Amino acid sequence: MTTTKRFKLISEDGHEFIISKVALRASKFIVDKLAEAGITEENCETMDPLLIPFHHVLVKQCVDWLNHHQCDAPKTRKIKYKHFSKWDKKFFKMESGELFALLNASHALGIDELMNMGCAVAAELIRGKNVEEIRKIYGIKSDEEQMEELLANGGEGTSTMTFTVEKY
Repeated sequence: MTTTKRFKLISEDGHEFIISKVALRASKFIVDKLAEAGITEENCETMDPLLIPFHHVLVKQCVDWLNHHQCDAPKTRKIKYKHFSKWDKKFFKMESGELFALLNASHALGIDELMNMGCAVAAELIRGKNVEEIRKIYGIKSDEEQMEELLANGGEGTSTMTFTVEKY
């Protein structure tokens, strides 16, 4: 009887995670870094953990998603939130800032299916919302707010060029 070998990952803040070869295949970053480090199924249990450059909360979310979807990750870019499983809807129930951090991590780790699903969730967050509600969800300041902030900071970043328009 063969046992599935487990690969060790470590977050930037020192938390260790275990993941199977089947689950990690969906991450281009992890696959490439394991190859670069010479970590194989034969030596994975004796090698140092592979450093994943994110906080343990994000690494845990990615590992949980990879483990859950190791055999059935959606292979389409056009997945819609309404087609998510109950597990995925529960998984993505998070604040927008947390979602955007997860999107960043999934992009950096090359977990395309997770990123696509996260984008579907981000789109669902703004469905039917007006501009002000969308600004609030995404943390986008209005042009006036940005200008006030720049002026309050001494005009740092504002243009000093002036233009003249000649009349014909």
